[in-house]
Amino acid sequence: MRRLLALLGLAAALVATRGRADWSGVGGREVPLQGDGKTWTVRATLNGSIQGQFLLDTGATYCVISQNIARRLELRPSEERVTLFTANGQMNVPLVTIKYFDLGANRARDVKAVVHDSVAPPLDGILGLSFLNNFAYVIDAKQRVVRLRRGD
Repeated sequence: MRRLLALLGLAAALVATRGRADWSGVGGREVPLQGDGKTWTVRATLNGSIQGQFLLDTGATYCVISQNIARRLELRPSEERVTLFTANGQMNVPLVTIKYFDLGANRARDVKAVVHDSVAPPLDGILGLSFLNNFAYVIDAKQRVVRLRRGD
């Protein structure tokens, strides 16, 4: 029994070590998180020129940007539409495409987003899965970072 417990302990240590090593290798990049542990925000740059503060939301299908950011980026709605389910009900809205969405040194191209009035200062938007799904990612609350690695 003691030998079995020792083997299980060794296996757990090897798995934990391997998991950490995967993120510290080439391509794994950390981005600092701001927040209180209940909500996290990150600083991002859109199309290489406009910076903003975004709520990190792994439950949001799309990124959301404020009207102000959309105006500054001169984004035009596409023909593609999605249905949003909000606290105020259901609505059908067009998508916009952000050519470059940078989070630290992590860049995603052609990120679909929704422009919505509910985003208000100090936030400029929500960072959702339309960005995050370009990467493998881990949120490390203790270290206050999100680690991203290219998913392709």
